[in-house]
Amino acid sequence: MQDATDPKQLFNDFVQIGVIVPDIDRSIKALSEVFGIGPWRVIDWPPAGRTDIRKFYHGEPGDFTARMAFAELGPVELELIQPVAGQSIWADFLAEHGPGIHHIRFNVPEMEPVIEYLAGHDIGVAQMGSGIRPGTSWANLDTERLVGFTIEVMKTAPGSSGRTPAIVDGKVQG
Repeated sequence: MQDATDPKQLFNDFVQIGVIVPDIDRSIKALSEVFGIGPWRVIDWPPAGRTDIRKFYHGEPGDFTARMAFAELGPVELELIQPVAGQSIWADFLAEHGPGIHHIRFNVPEMEPVIEYLAGHDIGVAQMGSGIRPGTSWANLDTERLVGFTIEVMKTAPGSSGRTPAIVDGKVQG
């Protein structure tokens, strides 16, 4: 159980490693054939047909898209992100560093206390948006200069595991 009086306790639910790739299909093929990783859930973000999606890039409304793929690695989810269009921290990372590990993600019950706590440590939000599952949201925190990578937090939907669902025929599964 997370202790609401100690904000550092909000970083106990580690669930994901995010990797930026230039070609998601190539990466999935190699990870599947060589390492046996999969099955994969591949989505376009934002999901088609969603009118409630919010996107922000460095505090301003954003206009970016990506392809994402998710596979379970025991207790951790592996996320591959291929920037597709628009300015995003994903495209920035690929341009500045090439492919590589971009972030680790923690699930949190609420975003505001985390963002407020980190603002007190001079850590802002680099990018944020609505999650795949309605009612969820995520924020990529500006932590690369501090720890060498991005920390992401995800407000999960009540009653969900916080894992990224598949989308089949435009509908969230699981």
